[in-house]
Amino acid sequence: MLVPHGTHILAVDGGRMQILVNRGQEQAPDLEVLVETAQVNPASHVMEADAPGRTFESATRGGSSHDAADLHQRREDEFIEKAGERFEKLVGKEGALIVIAPPKALGLLRQSLSPAMAKRIVGEIHKDIAHRPPEEIAMLLKAHRE
Repeated sequence: MLVPHGTHILAVDGGRMQILVNRGQEQAPDLEVLVETAQVNPASHVMEADAPGRTFESATRGGSSHDAADLHQRREDEFIEKAGERFEKLVGKEGALIVIAPPKALGLLRQSLSPAMAKRIVGEIHKDIAHRPPEEIAMLLKAHRE
């Protein structure tokens, strides 16, 4: 994939985000990290205080339990949405954008971006590489074929 000079790249997953900019040429990207953020997200059972609630029927003696909330997944989803908002604020109103995220995260990210921002996206890569250094992300971009 050709990455024009000045293109902003968002690499995100449920717990880590990097916003990068290409300071190099189209064929030889040189990525500079503008923002790097990670969140600590313990498993749901660690965050839960109690067992899920129960519902009792008034007409019968039966009852049922509620599904336990997946707090871990909820925090990951919120992190991805906030990453999209932060990306939008940082990159301004012009220029090409590339988004790299796992498939589920990419879907959430699309929902959090404005239509104007979505039109500027020139490439999407469905990979979980937000934890990789910029050099490896640049190599992935060079090797990626759409």
